[in-house]
Amino acid sequence: MLVNLHSGLRKSVFAALCLATVGAYVAVVANHYVAFRLGTRTDAQSLERAAALEPGNAEPQWKLGRYSLYVAQNPAAAIANLETAVALNPHIAQYWLDLASGYQVAGDIQRQSRALEKALQAEPTAPDVAWQVANFYLVESDVTRALPLFRTVMENDPTKVDAALQLCWQATKDVDAILSQALPAKPDIYFVLLNLLIESGEAAPASEVWARLLFLKQTFTTTHAFRYFDYLLKEEQTNSAVQVWQALANRSSELSSYIEPGNLIVDGNLEKSFLNGGFDWRYELLDAVQLSVDTSDFHGGNQSLRIAFKGPAVANAGFFQFVPVHPNTDYRFSAYTKAQDIESASGPRVVIVDAYSSDSYVTTDDSLGTTGWRQQLADFKTGPETSMLLVKVARVPGDSLIKGTFWIDDISLVQR
Repeated sequence: MLVNLHSGLRKSVFAALCLATVGAYVAVVANHYVAFRLGTRTDAQSLERAAALEPGNAEPQWKLGRYSLYVAQNPAAAIANLETAVALNPHIAQYWLDLASGYQVAGDIQRQSRALEKALQAEPTAPDVAWQVANFYLVESDVTRALPLFRTVMENDPTKVDAALQLCWQATKDVDAILSQALPAKPDIYFVLLNLLIESGEAAPASEVWARLLFLKQTFTTTHAFRYFDYLLKEEQTNSAVQVWQALANRSSELSSYIEPGNLIVDGNLEKSFLNGGFDWRYELLDAVQLSVDTSDFHGGNQSLRIAFKGPAVANAGFFQFVPVHPNTDYRFSAYTKAQDIESASGPRVVIVDAYSSDSYVTTDDSLGTTGWRQQLADFKTGPETSMLLVKVARVPGDSLIKGTFWIDDISLVQR
């Protein structure tokens, strides 16, 4: 519709309306600005003025409620302001959480529970909200409602995974409930729970977590399982350790390539990268010894292990492997070694002992001076209790100074 402004009176009326509209807008903006500035302060008077200036805005009411609850410690006033805030805007979870805290201080558990449910409805996937509500249910011994909320926490906030699983385990001691209700189907989180149970010495629940992890049929890094593997070794659970290793090899074509049929030594030709875990070769970095792969001097294949002794006395070279075996069984061990300029009263040897009892089975001749490649061969029979051997490069005795270089290659252990 066109407005005829040719009349002077009409022009004056239109101008007055424009000025009034602009003035009203400026007043609203100014009022909001003042309220905002007041809301940034932390004293009661400023917060009260901000709430009075914008009675239809939830945020000033919320801030005043928080001040009354946490600073003034006046739960009645806090609840009044926070109830106003959630009435004006029920879609902010933090408003409901603070209201729930007010009800808690006031001893009104029923209203606290309802406020927490409203917070979840407002932001159902927010990890901070799920965390607070889950903890409330734990306090109320309502584990069934708490566990799914911890799942929400772990799915959305990786920093809280450890704490969430600690609470779940302490509250339930029921690994089946945690696996079915709280644990997201993510291998990394399964390993966190597995490590928690290992630290607590919970062998049976740890085994259940491992079985369920395999059932996920999801990929994970092989080395992540080595901590569980070492726990089984420590607990002398040889059969379980073997099963874990076999499961890892079945899942990884790369790992299965480390295994030579008939040879109980994993990567006996020393052609693979050392995993430093599982049943593969392990190494320790020692100041007195330098370990390195030598691609220019080897017995077979394309490389060997070079061990340089720097001078100080050292009993073990820091290179070893765990090997599962059967009790009362005959075995033949073979390895090829070489030495250069080894000066000592006691040179390096290959030693095989019971990994648990330390009973000795093989101690090869020591290497002194300079030699070419030579075979170290030994036959032995395991004892009635032996299920795990430790194959290592060591010195017997190891208390004298030693300097020089030692190589080892083509290591095998076969059942006779």
